[in-house]
Amino acid sequence: MKKFGVLFGVLFVFFAIMSASGQALFERGETNAGNLGLSITNVGVIGKADVRNNPDAGVSMRFPINTGTEHLFEAGLWLGAFVDGGLRVSTAAVTNPSGYSRGQSGYEFTPDGPIRFEGPQTGLGVSDQDLITTFTDRNLIIPGTTTQIAGHSDPLYADVEQTSYNWAFPFTENFSILKLSITNRSDEYGPTGGFAWDSLYVGQYADIVVRNVFTAQDQGSAFFNKNGLGYLDSRYTTYAFDAGSNDASSINTYGGITILGSEITHPESGQTVFYHPANPIFDPSHPEHNRVSSLPSPIVDPSYWLFSAGTGVYQGPPRGSAGDQQRYDRMSSLFPLDEVRPNSPDGRTIREELRTDGQDSQGNYISMIATGPFRRVEPGETIYIYFGVIAAEKTEPFVNGIAGKAVDDEESRQLFEDSIDSMYRVFLGEDADSTGIYSAEKDINGNGRLDRFLFPTPPDAPKLRIELSAGTATLYWDRSAESSQDPVTNELDFEGYKVYRTDLGDDLNPTPRLIREWDRRGNDVGFNTGLEDILLEEAVTFPGDDTEYWYRFEVDGLLSGWQYQFSVTSFDFGSQIFELGPLETSPNVNAVRVFPGTPANLNFSDSGEEFAVGVYPNPYRINAAWDGTTDQTRKLMFTNLPPRAEIRVYTLSGDIVAEAEHTSDSIGDIQWYNQFSTETRILPGGEFAFDLLSNANQNLTTGLYLFSVKNLESGHVQTGKFAVIK
Repeated sequence: MKKFGVLFGVLFVFFAIMSASGQALFERGETNAGNLGLSITNVGVIGKADVRNNPDAGVSMRFPINTGTEHLFEAGLWLGAFVDGGLRVSTAAVTNPSGYSRGQSGYEFTPDGPIRFEGPQTGLGVSDQDLITTFTDRNLIIPGTTTQIAGHSDPLYADVEQTSYNWAFPFTENFSILKLSITNRSDEYGPTGGFAWDSLYVGQYADIVVRNVFTAQDQGSAFFNKNGLGYLDSRYTTYAFDAGSNDASSINTYGGITILGSEITHPESGQTVFYHPANPIFDPSHPEHNRVSSLPSPIVDPSYWLFSAGTGVYQGPPRGSAGDQQRYDRMSSLFPLDEVRPNSPDGRTIREELRTDGQDSQGNYISMIATGPFRRVEPGETIYIYFGVIAAEKTEPFVNGIAGKAVDDEESRQLFEDSIDSMYRVFLGEDADSTGIYSAEKDINGNGRLDRFLFPTPPDAPKLRIELSAGTATLYWDRSAESSQDPVTNELDFEGYKVYRTDLGDDLNPTPRLIREWDRRGNDVGFNTGLEDILLEEAVTFPGDDTEYWYRFEVDGLLSGWQYQFSVTSFDFGSQIFELGPLETSPNVNAVRVFPGTPANLNFSDSGEEFAVGVYPNPYRINAAWDGTTDQTRKLMFTNLPPRAEIRVYTLSGDIVAEAEHTSDSIGDIQWYNQFSTETRILPGGEFAFDLLSNANQNLTTGLYLFSVKNLESGHVQTGKFAVIK
């Protein structure tokens, strides 16, 4: 019997491979605090290379997180430096059709501890979700095995702690900031006394690929070659977008990687300084902060090569130690973006080729962004590198449709560039002038140091509950947001609430829109509506839920069988210190999907039309408006079902073609819900979804079908029929 239960979308995933001795060899975690889902491992690899073939098993770099729009095949850390005159390079990811392959050449980092999560739930951490991994290149043999890592004989003895910071506010929810603490451990694990790293470069290799893994029909190289790529010079960001696919159902987005900066110990003063090309290096000990000529600003530069069969400037470096010089050159040499290649057939610059090749299915490029040189890193010394991983929608009118895919200009990138700027502000925190130099004027919280990641935040998100009936969703929420305190200003700065919902047909790419707003009276923020219209005289509670709900808002006119998303946000009155307007919680934080329909039928055995089982749409026409794009994502609804029921579908000759069991806490075990819904949803109780697939996983053909519904409590049976039209 085909068993129907709820298949939840992946919100958090944690995988581990263990050796026979119990030592962790490989672990993968996913960020989900905001609207960007990012796969991170404890071997320096970012992304999930098999997401195209296995999209339901976890995200790679998915944005929005509840869609199938991915932005990354795989990325990974590269380090390269000279040791006693000889070059050493260690990499976490290289060009490989299979992605991460333990022990193969180019995958030279191994785990140095389990993945850890910190955040408000632990009372530790910096962001709403800190994902912490540790890995090292010092092992020549895979821990717990006797397997030599191919091509890896001269490690840097680099120990890396990587922390991914993630927040759930509207201006932070589409990026993850990676802090890499890179320590020279040659004194502890290398030759006697250790050795220094000279002219160190640090890079992030990335195969950025923007496609919707649920709706794209392309296979093989055709899936990967539609990308346009670009580089934002002043924002130190390499990015990609879907420039040439014919996938009209997916939204058009950008995905990119930014170098935010680094922190090093100044060789003359011994103090920590911010090391970035946007910031001349200053001597903190000098009263006038004169520039130190012995420590010039680093470079940040991108590099690009074709995934395979590249030549000239597009030829990728070989894997393994034989390619160390080429890999180092990719990090340390300026890439000729604005030059024309010799013998170029059309005279386009390299920058223009990268941007437009995806329109002709030639855009299968690898990206590299690197910074350096770090002149000398002594044994035992640690440097800190900050990368940003970011995605954003194209702006209107380019966010939807085929016509908007190829467009890449200042207008289409506006949201993307604004998000990068927000990421920089979050990263800099109190270091607003990006010098890394302390002053009392910059020390907003007065703790005697400059704090990164310090920024005003909205109030807490309200706790939301939705009660569902046929055609109506009633929203209840608590008043916890009204007592939340801003971590920077220490103000109780709550101002009001907003209600968001999606519209019919938003299943593929949910786009919440504001439908109502209320705020406090007596100031110049908002509309001064007051909260009285939604405030209850007394708080209400529900069975099994001790939360006191003080606000109520009803939305009617909803259609059965369709999915709607609702959320309630809170907002404050802004920050004068940071010159910010009102800050609002994300509509995604407490978002709930609801499916209006009939409740569980407790009078199933009674006669009368109001208790009769039904089917809709009837007749069912292939490619109904709420269907997905594949045969496995169709949806036919049975309605007015008892709490527990057995459903059977027959041909006119009486052959059983499909069977299922229904319970009031499920809505059907079909692929549609796995792709286009989430775990957080409210079900009507008396409806069931059928994907028009037989027990043998074959599509039902055009014709008339009979069905029976048996109440598993009473044994009573109702029957009916429906038609399928193609």
